[in-house]
Order: sequence, then structure tokens, then C-alpha cells
Amino acid sequence: MKKISLIFYILVFISIVALRSSLAQGPAVNMPGALFYQANIYYQEGRYDEAIDVYEKLLGQGLESGNLYYNLGNSYFKKGELGLAVLNYERARILIPNDSDLKSNYDYAIQRLNLEPKFTGNHFEKTVYNLFQAITVDSLTILLSVIYVVVILLLTLNLFLSGARRFTGWVICALVFLSILFVFALNRKISYINKTAVVISKEADVKFEPLENATTYFKLSEGSKVEVVEKAEGWYKVRRFDNKFGWVIKAALNKIN
Repeated sequence: MKKISLIFYILVFISIVALRSSLAQGPAVNMPGALFYQANIYYQEGRYDEAIDVYEKLLGQGLESGNLYYNLGNSYFKKGELGLAVLNYERARILIPNDSDLKSNYDYAIQRLNLEPKFTGNHFEKTVYNLFQAITVDSLTILLSVIYVVVILLLTLNLFLSGARRFTGWVICALVFLSILFVFALNRKISYINKTAVVISKEADVKFEPLENATTYFKLSEGSKVEVVEKAEGWYKVRRFDNKFGWVIKAALNKIN
């Protein structure tokens, strides 16, 4: 009887240890860092579909990073799905605009698709875009906050030091001008993120109306970027870089945001 009890307790102990071990390891396997590492292994082994599944799983969990979008773009590029590669490179550029590897891969994907970089907007908007292209939305927001605080401090200083008004006046004017420029650039970036879409199908027909049997106005090639200006059920009204408008079926596009 004692032997049976001893064996029973040993089995219970082993079961508890095994259960605790499985509980400890189960969540770890699904930890973001572990999943990201596993996806990178799949990518290195050439198992691109599996890598994409894991990267998408991380995004589905609400996790975002420039490196995650960059790796996902690389996976799609290796599969030959260049439209989806460009889409994810665009998303990565929002978060890590100064990454040299990202820039090289993005430019190469655009080159493979025989696309030329096109910009929607006037000369002033293009100039501002080029000036602030390497600055993220978060950085612009922080800079605007700093300028606001500095202006408030300078205005407060004017109340107590009348002799400093001439100097601080010029500084305040310069900062106000700079803040206006920053606000315009920030608005432009947010608008770009929210309205720009990338063609992910091999080719997309742009129609005069949001109907399957409507006349085709022009075509968009894979990886092309357009601005979404209106939505209808199953359709996007888009504007091309040359200000031509038309309707595209939603399945052919994917918005950056």
C-alpha cells in the first residue's frame, strides 16, 4: 500500500511539473519577440509564405514597427508580389524614413516595376515634402511642441525684460514662420498616410463610374500610388499624379494607413 501511494505521489509530482513547464513555454512561443525571430528564420530558410503568416500575425496583434513592415515587404518581394512589397515598404518609410537598406530595397522594387516616382501636388508642396521627407510625424509633432514652449517663454521674458524685446521679437517671428512650415509639412504627411493607396494587383482598370460594366478610363500598373478621394461600396475614387480621376475596385488597392 505504501509503495502504491509513493508511486501515486511521484506521478502527481511529475504531472504538475510537466503542466507548469507547458504553461511557461506556451505563452513564450507566442511572445512577439519569439514570433518575430521565428519569422526571420523562415525568411532565411526561403519559407516566405510562413514568414509572411507570422509577420501578419504580429500585425494582427496590433504590433507595428518599421522593421516589421520592412521584413514583410522583403518577404513579398522574394515571392514576386511587388505591389505588396511596395505597400509594406511605404508603411516602413513612415516609421524609419532614414533607413538606408529600406531606401535601397524600395528603389529597387520601383525599378523592377518600371515605375517613376510621381508626386501629387504643386511645386511648393513638392518642395516641402522633399525638405521634411526624412522626418517622421512624431518628430514633427515634438518639434512643434518645443517651438510652442519656446515662444511662450520668450513672450513671458518680454514682460519682464523690455530691453530684450527687439531680439526676442525677431526670434519669435522666425519661430512662428517655422511653425507654420512644420504644420503644413505635418498636415501633408498625415494626408499622405491616410489617403495614399498602392496598387497590389498586376493591373487595375480605372473606370468612369463605380460599376463593373462602366467604361475604362485608364489603367494603373502594380505598385502605382494614387490618392483616394472618395469611397463607395466596393470601390475607391482615386486621383492619379496627373490629376486624372476614376473609380477602382477596392480589391485592387490597399491603403498605406
